Amino acid sequence: MRLWRAGRARRILLVLAVVLLAVGLAGFLADALGLPDDVLALLDQRASVISMVIGLVGLIVQVRSSRRSPEPPSSPRVVGLPRPPARRFVGRERALRQLTAAPEGGAGVVSQAICGLGGIGKSELALQYAHAHRDDYELIWWITAENPGQVRSGLADLGRALAAATACRGQNGPAPMPPLADQDAHAYALAWLAGRGDWLLVFDNVEDPYELDPYLGRLERGHVLITSRRAIGWEAIGSLISLPVLSAREAMALLAGRIGSAGPDVAHLHSLADELGFLPLALVQAGGYIASTPGMSVAEYRRLLAAAPGRMHAASPAGESDDDRRAIAKVWQVTRDDLAARDPLTVDLLRLLACFAPDDLPTNVLGESVDVAEAVALLASYSMITLTRPEPARPGEAPEQPLVSMHRLVQAVIRAELDGAQRRLLRERAARLLDAALPADPERIASWPRCAQLLPHIRTLLAPDSAGTAKAIQYLVASGDPRTAHAWQLDRHAALHTTRGPDHPDTLAARHDLARYRGKAGDAVAARDELAALLPVQERVQGPGHPQVLATRHALTLWMGKAGDPAAARAGAAALLPIRERVLGAEHSDTLTTRHDLAYWTGQAGDPRSARDQLLALLPVSERVLGPEHPHVLGSRHVLAVLLGVLGDAVAAREQFAALARIRERVQGPEHPVTLNARHELARWAGEAGDANSARNQFAALLPVRERVQGPDHPDTLVARDALAYWERQAGLGDSPLTETERVPFRQWRRRAGR
Repeated sequence: MRLWRAGRARRILLVLAVVLLAVGLAGFLADALGLPDDVLALLDQRASVISMVIGLVGLIVQVRSSRRSPEPPSSPRVVGLPRPPARRFVGRERALRQLTAAPEGGAGVVSQAICGLGGIGKSELALQYAHAHRDDYELIWWITAENPGQVRSGLADLGRALAAATACRGQNGPAPMPPLADQDAHAYALAWLAGRGDWLLVFDNVEDPYELDPYLGRLERGHVLITSRRAIGWEAIGSLISLPVLSAREAMALLAGRIGSAGPDVAHLHSLADELGFLPLALVQAGGYIASTPGMSVAEYRRLLAAAPGRMHAASPAGESDDDRRAIAKVWQVTRDDLAARDPLTVDLLRLLACFAPDDLPTNVLGESVDVAEAVALLASYSMITLTRPEPARPGEAPEQPLVSMHRLVQAVIRAELDGAQRRLLRERAARLLDAALPADPERIASWPRCAQLLPHIRTLLAPDSAGTAKAIQYLVASGDPRTAHAWQLDRHAALHTTRGPDHPDTLAARHDLARYRGKAGDAVAARDELAALLPVQERVQGPGHPQVLATRHALTLWMGKAGDPAAARAGAAALLPIRERVLGAEHSDTLTTRHDLAYWTGQAGDPRSARDQLLALLPVSERVLGPEHPHVLGSRHVLAVLLGVLGDAVAAREQFAALARIRERVQGPEHPVTLNARHELARWAGEAGDANSARNQFAALLPVRERVQGPDHPDTLVARDALAYWERQAGLGDSPLTETERVPFRQWRRRAGR
C-alpha cells in the first residue's frame, strides 16, 4: 500500500510535468501558431501556477519521505517452510479470510492462534496461508514448537539461514560461512526480526502460550501464526481462530478430490465422511487408501471400515476426542491390512516411526536399502506419512536426505494397538538405529547440522544416561548452547545417580560435567562451588592421582579465576602442575595445558612479566609435542602477544597478531570466533602503536562480522562496538577526544585465555 501511494504521487507529478511542457511548447511556437498576445499572457500565467503546484507537490512528497522511518538495508528473501501445501484444500475459506484480514504495520506484533483438535487441519491452514502470501513478506519461517527447546532450535536455524543468505549476497559470490553456534544464531535471528516488520513466523503445535512470551516480547512488528490444540490462554497474545470439523459438503469434496475417480457414489461419500467424523486427517488418509488400491470403491472401503474394531489400548494425546481417535484407528487398521499384503515392511516401518519424534526424521536413519526407500514411498502414497525433500543448503551441493513426518495422532493410534513388550522392543530397535546414525565426533563443526537434525529424536527416544544423549550434550556445548546442555546434563546425572549410585565413576564424571556446563551457561560462582564440593568425594572414591580427579582440580582452578579470583586460580594451577607432571609426564597435553593456564592466571593476577617468561619457555615444547598450528599452541601465542603489548611493546604485539590472524584464518576459518579475537587484538594494538585511523578502520570492518556471526548482543560484539567508538574519537572522528582516564579500560588486558 505504501509503495502504491508513493507511485501515485510520482504519477501526479508526471502528469503536471507533461502539462507544463505542453504549455511551454505552445509559448515557444507562438509565432508559428499565430496566437494573440492576450492568449500568450494567459498561458504564461498558467505555466507559473503549474510550476508552483509541481514544486509544492514535490515538497510534500519529500517531507513525507523524510518523516517516514528509514527502512533497514535490503536483505535477501528467506523462506523456510516444511513442505508444499496440499493441492486439495477445502472448507477453510472463512479462516483464510480471517488470517488475511490481519492489520498491516502499526505497533506491536500481529499474532493469531489457530486452534482445534489433532487432525483438524491447523498446520495445513497455516501452510496454505504462508504459501499464498510468499510475495508479501521478506521472510517466512516455520518452527516446530512443541517445547521451548524446539523454539530455540528453530530460531537458531533461522539465524543461520539469514547469515548464509547475507553472505551469498556479496558481489564476489558466496563468502565462506562457518556454522553459527545455536546461542549466537538464536540471538542473531531475534535481532534481525526486531529491526524489521515484513516477516511471518509460524510456531506449529504450541503446547503452552506462555512459552512464546520471551520471544514475542522482544519484537515490535511482524506477523506470527500459532497452531495449538489448546483453545485458552491466547487472549493476551493475539486473536483466536477456532477450526471446527468440515461440513458434510466440504468433507465430501475433500474425499472426492483425493480419490480422483469419476463420479463416486454421492450417498456412499456422505456416509463415509460421516463415519470418519468429518475429520480432515481421517478423510485424507481414507481417500489416499482408496486412490492407491486397485479396484477399491467407496462402498467396499466402508465395508472394510465397519469390520475394523478400532480398539484403543493406550492413552492418546490430551485434547483429542474419543470419536477422533476411533476414526483414525479404524482408518489405520484398514490401511494396515492392505499394506501388510502389499509390502510387510511398510507396517514395520510405521510402527518404528511411531517411536520417534513426529517431525523431520531423515529417511536414512531407517536404513539406506532400496526396500526401505520403496516402502517409504508407498506409505507416502497412502498419506500415512508426509515425505519432504529439502533443498540443498547451498547451490551445487548434494541434496539432503528426505525427511519423514507422521501426525502425532496417527503415532498415538499405532502405539495404542501394541502391548507393552512390543512397544519396548520397538523403542530399543529405534534407539539402536538412532545411535548408529549419530556422528562419531559431535564436536566437529561438520557434524553439527546432522546433530541438530537428530536432536528432537534423541530427546524423545533415548534414555538420559545413554551414549547417544551424551553425544547430543557434547554437540550442544561445542555449538554454543550450554544452557540446554546443562538442562540435559541434569537429567543425565539424575539417571546415573539412580541406576548406578552416587559414587560410581560415571556418576561422578557426570557431576563434573554438570558443574562445567553450569559455568559455561554463565554462573561461574556456582560452577566453582559445585566443583569444590565434588573434589573431596572423588579423592575419597578414586584416589588423589586419578586422571578424573586431576581434571576436576583443573576445572576448579579455571572457575576460581572466572569467578573473579585470579590469585586463587594461579595458586591452584601452581599446585596442580607438579602432580600432573608426576602422574602424566612433563610433556603430556594435559600437563602443557596446566602450564599455559598457570602463565595466564599469573598475568591476570598482576605479574605480566613472569607470565610472558613462562609462555616463552612453554611455546617451544608445545610446538614440538602438539605441532606449531595446534589450537592450544595458537592460544599460547595469542596470550603471549597480548602480554608483549601490555608490557609496552605495542608494535611487537601488532606484528604478532598480524601473523597469528593469518594462521587462524587458514586453520580455523575466517569467521571462527578465535580468528575474530585475533583480528580484534590486531586492530587494538595497531591503534596502541600509534595508528588510530587503522584501528578505527579495522574495527569498522570487524563489527558487522561479529554482529552477523556472534549476534548483536554477544559480549565480544559489544566490546568491538565500544572499541570502534573509542578509536573513532582517537582518530578525531568523534564528538570529542578521549581523556587519559577514558583510555585506561582499553589499555587493560582483556580476560581471555586465547582459546
